[in-house]
Amino acid sequence: MLPPTSPLSPSIDGVFIHVRHLRRAAEWYSAVFALPIKEHELSQNYYTLNAPDQRPWITLDDHAADPAFHFRPAPHPICTFVSTDLVAARDHLAALGAELVGDVTEVHPGLSSLAFRDPDGNLLMAICRG
Repeated sequence: MLPPTSPLSPSIDGVFIHVRHLRRAAEWYSAVFALPIKEHELSQNYYTLNAPDQRPWITLDDHAADPAFHFRPAPHPICTFVSTDLVAARDHLAALGAELVGDVTEVHPGLSSLAFRDPDGNLLMAICRG
């Protein structure tokens, strides 16, 4: 029996990464992905790394307008980023001061990963297929 139709799609529109300091996080993530800093967006309570027409949006949020929010770094990978060369990615991240969690690991045949933390301690992962 097929499930009924759903008004939701399995496509992800955006990912929120919670951070302590918006400018510092925006500068670090922009360096990770070789993106320009959008100074005019740093006055908001959030910062979206990629262009408005790109999905999923990757949005940094410091909750400056939410005094009840208590930051805790994500202990499990929030999301994965794609790389064609995890050794180069590891070296790039290390040069930017990322805490590497282990080394490049083959997790399944044809799929390798590299776990790392951003400056706020959030756990992230880079993957390479092939």
